[in-house]
Formats: sequence, structure tokens, C-alpha cells
Amino acid sequence: MKKIAYLTGSRADFGRATYFLKEIEKDPDLELHIIATGMHFLDSYGKTINEVEKEFNISKKIEIYPKNDSNEEMAKVFGEMVSEFSRIFNEIKPDTLIVLGDRGEMLAGAISAQHMNIPVIHIGGGHRSGSIDDRIRDSISIFSNYHLVASEKTSYEVAKLGIKNENIHIVGAPDLEVIDKKDFSGSDEIINKYSIDISKPLVIFSLHSNTTEVNDTPNQIKTVCEALLEVNLPTIVIYPNSDAGGKIIIEAIDNVLSKNSNFKIYDNIPYKDFLGLMSISSLMIGNSSAGIIEAPSFGLPVINIGSRQKNRERSINVTDVDFDKIAIINSIKDSLHDKEFIQKAKNCKNPYYKKDTSKSILRLTKESLK
Repeated sequence: MKKIAYLTGSRADFGRATYFLKEIEKDPDLELHIIATGMHFLDSYGKTINEVEKEFNISKKIEIYPKNDSNEEMAKVFGEMVSEFSRIFNEIKPDTLIVLGDRGEMLAGAISAQHMNIPVIHIGGGHRSGSIDDRIRDSISIFSNYHLVASEKTSYEVAKLGIKNENIHIVGAPDLEVIDKKDFSGSDEIINKYSIDISKPLVIFSLHSNTTEVNDTPNQIKTVCEALLEVNLPTIVIYPNSDAGGKIIIEAIDNVLSKNSNFKIYDNIPYKDFLGLMSISSLMIGNSSAGIIEAPSFGLPVINIGSRQKNRERSINVTDVDFDKIAIINSIKDSLHDKEFIQKAKNCKNPYYKKDTSKSILRLTKESLK
């Protein structure tokens, strides 16, 4: 029996990975080992380790995470993770490691694994966002042996790194399988659980700091908050991740938006609830990759603010704006009232969709072990 290690560091990767992890878990030829670390252990971000434990047995818990959101702390934590992952891999002795996305803990895991001659499968390489995430994502790809990507364009980007085409496979974005199978929280459940007033348009707001623009974060979040308050629609507000600058955004949310009853603040929303909210919302605002990857599958209009996702492949449901109050307000009005745009968004094609992604990941994982 072959041992498969999967590294999870946050809500961002775990919600997307659940389907293919279930496929691996039930395969008689494979033994799944989940290693949890990072944001999962932070109370301030919803302590999402509890969500992981509801779904899977966790082989190892590594409680390493940033004590603050400075760039120096992020670098220190990265070094600690490389060291600790090496120790854990020596204990588990996996036949392969699977990492997903572009977080620092995934790069730390890939570096540790390669130094121990453990093959690495990277899911989600080749995306282009325009932020430091690109460098981390490409570094993970370089430290990986096999590449399971979401689209033709991302396949091309991975190949540009000097990786052989025979080691790159297009499987689609694993996030979308949950949507395709409608395996997310239903509208009635969501309306009751989150006390949604369905007589008004619902907005989802999720803004992360851009780690290359940390000094601009205070002004950026101030501008967005002013625009949101002026429009004053019922809004689900979700805390950002733990990257440098994230606490500045949280402080603005807590000190400004939380004082208005139209804004409901959450440190974390379970992934299937998040998708359920997307299914009944009229608009998503911010710079989350969910606006680029998941939202097209719901035909949901998205206002993408700033440069964090600027180079990522997108569908016609996305409107890009700068951190400009008037531009944001006008885009909100257009996204909610321009009937032609709303119809185009509703019928848009998702460039990241491919059927049966998790089964493809399982098949290719097993092939890589031969």
C-alpha cells in the first residue's frame, strides 16, 4: 500500500481538496496521511482545524503559524515549517506528497520533500495573479515532479518554467467539482443560518492584503469601506487570510463595517456554506481568487479590486477596478442594474472547469507511483 501525504495549511486549500482526498482515502491501494498546519490553528481565523477533523483523520498536527502579520514573521515561520516538515516526512515516509495552490506552507513542504527524495504532485500551478503569489506558486512547481493544472493556459505557464509536457496534466480546478455536483449548502439552510433578507440583493465581500503593497493596505481598505458604506447593501464580510497586512484589514472591518447592521462579519465560513452563499448572492466584491475561479460557475457578477488577481485568467463575469471609491460605487451599480451585463455573467463560461476532476487526480496520482 502506497502512502500519500497531503499538506493543508488553511481553509483556502482544504475546501478545494475535500473531493479528491475522499477518492484517495477510499482507494484500497492507497493510505492517506493528512498533515495540518498554519492558519487552521488560529482562533482569530475560525480555528478551521475543527472542519478538517470533521471530514478526516489527521496524521500530524503542526501548530506553526505567524504570531503577527509582518513580512519578517512570515519568513521566520517559513523556515520553521521546512525544518518541521522534514521531521514529519521522516516519520511518515510517504511515497508522494500532494500540495495545492500557492501558500508558503506548500512551498516549505515541497522543498522538504525534494530534499528527502519524496516525489511531489502540485495541483493548481500556472495561475498568474500579478502578486508575490506567482513567485511562490512557480517555486512550488519547480520543486514538484508532477503537475495537475486547471486549464490550457495554466498548462502553458507551467511548461514555460522548463517542465516537460509529459509531467503536466489538465484536470480542471478541484473547487468546481463541489459546485458541479451541487454538494453545497442549500438556499433555505443558508437563508436561515445567516439570517438573509432575500428581498434585497446580497453582497459577499472578501479582501486580502497584497503582500507587495502592504504599506498601501490602510488606504486601500479605507477606500473600499467608504464605498461599501455609501452603497449600504446587505453584505457578508469574511476576514482575510493571515498574510502580511491582513490584520490591518481586520481592524478596519471591526472598527468601521461592524458598526452598520447591514454588514455581517465572519472570521471564517465553511466552504460549502460559502458556496451556498455564492449561489444566492447578487454580487461579490474584493480580490479573492474565488471571484475568479468559483464565481463563474454560479454566473455571479464580481468586482475585482486592485492588482492581486490582475493577471489571472477570467471569465466575463468579472469587472476590474482600482482602489477608487467612485469607480467601486459605479461598478457596484452597474453589476446590480445593467441587465445586459447580468445576463452575460449568468451565461458565462468557466475557463477552469473540467468534469470529474477528483477521479482524474486519483488516476494520475496512482500512475505517478508506478
